[in-house]
Amino acid sequence: MTAIALSGFFGTIQQGRVTHIRFWTYIGFFAGAAALAFFGDSGYDEDGFLIRFLSMQGVIWGGAGALLGLGLSFATGKSGQRSPSFIENSVPWLDGLLLMMLLMAAFTLLEPHEALISYEDQSNLISGRIVMAMNLLFLFSAVCYIMYLFAPESFIGKMATMAAWGGVYAGGTSLFLRWYESYLFLNGDIGHAPVSNLYEVFILLFCVTSSIYLTFERRYQAKAMGAFVMVLVSAGVFFGIWLDSIGQADIKPLVPALQSYWMKIHVPLNFVGYGSFAVACAAGMAWLFRERLERRGSASMLKIFPSLDQLDQLAYKAIAVGFPAFTLATILGAAWAAEAWGGYWSWDPKETWALIVWLFYGAYLHVRISHGWSGKTLAVWAVAGFLVTLFCFVGVNMYLSGLHSYGRLA
Repeated sequence: MTAIALSGFFGTIQQGRVTHIRFWTYIGFFAGAAALAFFGDSGYDEDGFLIRFLSMQGVIWGGAGALLGLGLSFATGKSGQRSPSFIENSVPWLDGLLLMMLLMAAFTLLEPHEALISYEDQSNLISGRIVMAMNLLFLFSAVCYIMYLFAPESFIGKMATMAAWGGVYAGGTSLFLRWYESYLFLNGDIGHAPVSNLYEVFILLFCVTSSIYLTFERRYQAKAMGAFVMVLVSAGVFFGIWLDSIGQADIKPLVPALQSYWMKIHVPLNFVGYGSFAVACAAGMAWLFRERLERRGSASMLKIFPSLDQLDQLAYKAIAVGFPAFTLATILGAAWAAEAWGGYWSWDPKETWALIVWLFYGAYLHVRISHGWSGKTLAVWAVAGFLVTLFCFVGVNMYLSGLHSYGRLA
C-alpha cells in the first residue's frame, strides 16, 4: 500500500525548506532544554526543572538552542531541496507538541487563585476540566466513526477525525498542565512529570494511540478503521473515569524510585509501543470484520473498508513502529533499574510480562518477515498480542506486587 501525497497549503508547509528549518529549530530548542537540565545553575532537579524551564533561564537556554538550530538549518539546507522523509514525518509531531505547550501556558492563566488551591481537594484545577473535554471528544469521535461505517458521508468522517484530533490536543495539554499544577502544592516539593500513575498514563495512551492511528488515516485513507481504534480508546476513557471516581486522579508525590530523569524517557517510549500495539489490534479486528462481511456479501459497507491486504499491512506497520520503541524502552528500563535497585533484571512481575510482550511481537515480526505469514492468523495474533499487552500494562499494576508496585491502586 502507498501513502497519499499531501497537497495544497498543508502539503507545502510539511515539505521542503520550511520543514527543514522548523525541524532543526525544534531540535535546537530541545537541545537547549537538555543543556539547561545538565549544565544550568542547579543542574537537573526533578522538583524544580519545569519551573526553571518556564523562567528566564529556560527562555535563554531554549532560545539559544533554537537560534543555533535555525543557523544549522540554513547551513545544511538548500532552496528547493526535498527534506529527508524522517524530517517530514517528524515535524508534524513536533508542531503538535509545541501547540500543546502553548495551550498549557495559556491555561495556566486560568488556574484558581493560590488561596483556593488545596492538596486535599484538587477538583477545581483546570486540567481536570480539560480531561473532561478530552473524554467527550474521544467518545464523540467514536460515535462518528461508527456512524461513518453505516453512512459514509464526508461530513461525518471529517467530524470524526476533527474530534479525535481535538481529543489528542486536549489530552496532551492536560498532561502538560498537570505537570505545572504539581508545583502548586506543598511549596512545589512534589513537582514531577505526569507519567507516574495509571490515570496519567492512560491519558498518555489515548493521545499516543489516536495520534498514530490518525497519522495512518491521513497517509493511507483508512478512515473506516477509526471505528475500531476509537472504540478501544473509548473503553479506556470509561476506565479513566472510574479511576477518577475512586480518587486516583489526584496529583501525588513521587515514590523515591520514580524520582529520576529516566522516567521522562522510559515511560513515553513504552507508551509509543503500547499505542502502536493498540492500533495493530484495531487493524486486526477490522480485518476479521471485513472478512466476515465478504463471506456475507455486504457490498455496501465493503466499499469504505480498506482491503484485507491493506489492513494486514497496517497492522504490520503499527507493530513495526511499536516494537523498536518498546524494545528501547525495555533496555532503558533495565538501565534505570540498575541505578535504582542495583540490578538490571530481577524477574519482577512487570519485567517478566514486558518480556512476554516483547517475545510475542518479536515472534509476530519473525513469522511475517522470515516465513511470509499473513491473513487471518496474524490478524488474530495482533488482537491477542494487545490482550497480553493490556495485562502487562493494567493487570500487573492492579493485581500483582513487586518492585513496580507503586503502580497499584491505593
